[in-house]
Amino acid sequence: MKPNSKGVYFPGLNALRFFAAFAVIITHVELMKKYLSAKYGYSTRWMDLWGVWHSGPQAGQPVVSNYPLQTILANPDVHFYHPLIAEAGPLGVIFFFVLSGFLITYLLFAEKEKTGTIATGAFYLRRIFRIWPLYYLILILGFFVLPYFDTFYVPSQTEALFDGSFWSKFGFSVVILPNVALAFFMAVPNIGQIWSIGVEEQFYLIWPWILRKAKHPLRNIILFTTAWMMLKMAVYIWGSTAPSALSLGIMKFMAMTKLECMALGGIGAWVLYHKKEKFLHIIFNPLVQVASYVAIPVLLYFTPRMLQNIVHIAYGVLFLIIILNVSSNVKSILKLEIPILHKLGKISFGIYMYHMMIVVFVLHFVGQYLPQIATSAWADVLLYALSVLLTITVSHFSYYRFEQFFITIKQRYAKVVSGEEAKQT
Repeated sequence: MKPNSKGVYFPGLNALRFFAAFAVIITHVELMKKYLSAKYGYSTRWMDLWGVWHSGPQAGQPVVSNYPLQTILANPDVHFYHPLIAEAGPLGVIFFFVLSGFLITYLLFAEKEKTGTIATGAFYLRRIFRIWPLYYLILILGFFVLPYFDTFYVPSQTEALFDGSFWSKFGFSVVILPNVALAFFMAVPNIGQIWSIGVEEQFYLIWPWILRKAKHPLRNIILFTTAWMMLKMAVYIWGSTAPSALSLGIMKFMAMTKLECMALGGIGAWVLYHKKEKFLHIIFNPLVQVASYVAIPVLLYFTPRMLQNIVHIAYGVLFLIIILNVSSNVKSILKLEIPILHKLGKISFGIYMYHMMIVVFVLHFVGQYLPQIATSAWADVLLYALSVLLTITVSHFSYYRFEQFFITIKQRYAKVVSGEEAKQT
């Protein structure tokens, strides 16, 4: 749909945002259980696709299973952990990348049609007022507050924060390069998820310029994506032939910086905004919709590990099909414009930013004050319930008592009314 007098609003996308954020919570609950299992006895045993149990790494110890380790390493088809648990978080982040590319590109198309150009300064200010206040709050908490409380202690990560790399990690993070920090150093405890914010900000930095004067925006998007993928391939070949701390760090940075997923979202925005009916007819086909939902678990369970570095592109295409159908197809098989899901999606940025520290706090709390439950069958129920409910509560207050102030300022620089504001008009 093109914007009307009321602005641009896509139904159902807030619900998808919440599901993506929830997927990240699932992976991080299990990840933090691994880090804290030695202290509190949390179970870290996951089953792979073949029904084989594996105990997760504990305090840097190698994987132990009833398969010999060398057999597991030699077989690229063996998942060390249950793929639904291990990959839920990464898939949630990929979804956010695709969605960001889709929404930003669509709104830039609308702005260019309405005003004749793209006001890059106003664009940057909108991104700054929406992202930076919460980002820097989390940064201050993660570096200067939480590490000094036992209830936020993360084995290995907390020690690594003070191993001489503190100011390097902080410096990269301050200039919105947390993905560079994570590529070369261990994650900062309680706020390791901020790396993806760096990826999005780097995308926002270049994207309006790619579209601003483009007479053929699709061509620009495809050229950018092709060049970026060729660069990633060159870095991978270089790093593989000349391994070093520097090359491995750069390889990790390039692997995390999935700008191609955001570009995929941009292609979807081009298809929808310009009403490319031939493409939309295929995308909106019920069989294509069903296939996109079915293909995700198939890829999740059956993709060989050797292909993990490129399979995210396939996920990106599937997520884009889902986004276009849920938001724009009146015959979508999945209807998600549900009030409670809309409200949860509205605070999903906070859910993503706060959840890690809350998960760590809950794990410490249950392990210390409810030790009999921590090692029981009810542990996961309690851990997930407390983690999700407390994260939602904190995010709700953050949105309405902190973020909303800056969102109001952001709206002053809007060229096209969108999102919640468009829905309310």
